[in-house]
Amino acid sequence: MNYLESAANLKSLIEKANIQLLASNEAKLQEPNKALLRTNFGKEVSLPMEEFTNSFVQKILSEYESEAIVISDFVATRENDKELHYFLYKGYHKLFNKGLVYYQLVNKATYEPIGELQFSNIEDNIFYSVEEPKDEESSCNAVETKENTVKNPSIAFLIGHMNEERLLFDINRLIFETANNVQKHKGRNFTFHIQVSKFGGTVKREFIKQLDRLKTDIDKYIHSTYPNSQFILDLDELK
Repeated sequence: MNYLESAANLKSLIEKANIQLLASNEAKLQEPNKALLRTNFGKEVSLPMEEFTNSFVQKILSEYESEAIVISDFVATRENDKELHYFLYKGYHKLFNKGLVYYQLVNKATYEPIGELQFSNIEDNIFYSVEEPKDEESSCNAVETKENTVKNPSIAFLIGHMNEERLLFDINRLIFETANNVQKHKGRNFTFHIQVSKFGGTVKREFIKQLDRLKTDIDKYIHSTYPNSQFILDLDELK
């Protein structure tokens, strides 16, 4: 399964869940909780939730062979002496060890949306058992480039590992988490230079092919899904 394609699919599933929940609660709160599940065969199934609990989600997942799920809840709270009402969405995928949290502010009287669906944070994926390479995580450091400005931040990630499988996994994960985290700053356009290093030897030809495919996937799935994030991959072959 394609990692970055799955990332785009998960964000799309959250957006669809938001559309469905806003429609089912038009003018009146009738369905505060809902789940939207994507099966292993790409079919999307909308399910009512009796309760917004981990045990209920696990019950749903035990009944379906799924690759992703989005669960939702209606929240009424007070922050800085101001009442806030919103639909909360948590999305999880079997490829990602992190889940995505989004929210949609609504009018407390009409439940009409206020503004757009907003990214909140990334949290641990507690519902899917994610397989990943057993080696320790890749070395990764972030530095600002000389092109960096407030409006157009430019960051370089220096990432490397001896194990090519682990390195490729961590590059995918870096792109996924970074693209989501900067959604809090939609008024800024980010450029991320990912400098890839294979430690302790020359890279294999297959790794170069995989990196080229990853560049294609970035253009196809990430740049269209996260338009304020530009990723540039470069390979630094150490001798």
